Amino acid sequence: MRFPVRVEMPVDEGRTRVLHAYTVVVSHAGATLDMDEPIPEGMGLQVSPPFGGSLLAEVNGVWFDGETGRHRVSIRLLDPLSWTSPERFVSSSGHEPERVNVRIHPWVWQMLGEYTAYLNETAAADATADGVAEGILERALLADAQFQKWFTAKITEDIEAWEECLREG
Repeated sequence: MRFPVRVEMPVDEGRTRVLHAYTVVVSHAGATLDMDEPIPEGMGLQVSPPFGGSLLAEVNGVWFDGETGRHRVSIRLLDPLSWTSPERFVSSSGHEPERVNVRIHPWVWQMLGEYTAYLNETAAADATADGVAEGILERALLADAQFQKWFTAKITEDIEAWEECLREG
């Protein structure tokens, strides 16, 4: 698969530099990137594919491809460990995903309030109904193996459709 990735690499004093690359080879847990310049082996990177989310990766190989005259950088995904992991969509500082509102039946809302109170009493937590609801939804989506298979297939299908558009355009 060939798709563009945005690569953020640390430079100094907490600053980062943004580079743009394309994948040459993609595996479940990493990729080989086509780059304008090399990146030092062992460097940690933030990698953002065009289909959303971002991943922490480490450079585990660097070489010059004499055939193409371009630099190649091999990366290993660290967090999450896969391109299709739902954890890619967790918000990070500076990037907050779009918020949505969910309508629920008043009885479910009451149960959510009671569950939040229960968690605060039993776990000495400072939970909010919003936070508890987010946690419940996240656990439900991550625990549904059939959904995970469908989600992975959909991402792959979206990438293939996007690649086809690039070839045609």
